[in-house]
Amino acid sequence: MEQKTGKRFNIRDLAPVRLGLALALGALIETIYALRGSEAAMLWLYEKITRPWHGFMSRLCSVFPFSVAELIYAAAVVLIVVYIIFLIYRLIRRDGKLLQAWRSVLTLGLVALFFWAALCLFWTPCYYAPRFAETGGVSDEPVAVSELAVVTEHFAALANEYAERVPRDENGVFSVTRADIVDRAAEVFSGAAEEFPCLEGASLAPKGIVCSRIMSYMNFTGFFFPMTGEANLNMDSPAFMLPATAQHEIAHQRGVAQEQDCNFVAVFSCVSSEYEDYVYSGALLAYIYLGNALYSADYDAWYEVYSGLSETVRADLARNNEYWEPFRESKAQQASNAVYDSFLKSNGQELGRQSYGACVDLLVNYYYPKII
Repeated sequence: MEQKTGKRFNIRDLAPVRLGLALALGALIETIYALRGSEAAMLWLYEKITRPWHGFMSRLCSVFPFSVAELIYAAAVVLIVVYIIFLIYRLIRRDGKLLQAWRSVLTLGLVALFFWAALCLFWTPCYYAPRFAETGGVSDEPVAVSELAVVTEHFAALANEYAERVPRDENGVFSVTRADIVDRAAEVFSGAAEEFPCLEGASLAPKGIVCSRIMSYMNFTGFFFPMTGEANLNMDSPAFMLPATAQHEIAHQRGVAQEQDCNFVAVFSCVSSEYEDYVYSGALLAYIYLGNALYSADYDAWYEVYSGLSETVRADLARNNEYWEPFRESKAQQASNAVYDSFLKSNGQELGRQSYGACVDLLVNYYYPKII
């Protein structure tokens, strides 16, 4: 009897498949970008796909004590390096170098397109959902300089008070452990969720990043990874700012996209907490943004507030500046800032990275009536 022989599988046969996948992913990206002009379409994506995905993945990944997002990034870097080495070997040892290069570029491009498509599907709609300023009922209307000065002075006084309450070592350095801060982060955020029901969600702890030093080079104190639904924290940067950073990233995890809104939520959550280290961190974050705005608007008023800062607060601010100074001129930070600034602007945040400081209007509008 004559035996039938099947056609031997050849990896080259996958080239049309890769090209087809690349075209499909490109079409998905273009479709989502085209839908940005339709509020109803983006809201549907947000409610039916994006947020349910965040909820499912955040719960799934919460069973792991480490950041799944960091594992994915590390694995991607290793695989890409190995693939490039393998590509170089094939280009040297085999014929058809141009064809080999084309297939390899197609593969790497497919990986990049897959990541970009996932980012568009699982994060971009968040920028087109109703803002926290709307759902939380907090006004972001422009404020008067006099109001700004009052609120800045309020948070400076709060920072002065709690700077003396937080645990410190024999050198006066903030000494609460980062692990302790992270352990209480979800509990603290529950206070914000009670005040603003739009922030309700599963009580999940943020994840500390092992390679946090790399994050510092890229000018990130934390990040939300929409593909895994995890809030991730830089565990290398100054610990006294970590409580506020944790609340900021949990706000992203609860569906708040705009950076200024997350900063407001972080301040509110921290200063409403029963924990002194959280109150101090929130007050300091608020003072930094409010103080920077007041400095630009009325230098004399800013100097009067700044002169009232305690030596302890000034020492902490100096330590924060000293930590970040070596990273400011790094090529990695410049590239990261440029990429992230472009990403924010492409999603409707016209201020780019400056939007972090746009929480000033929210803070003043919310706290000024409570202070006077």
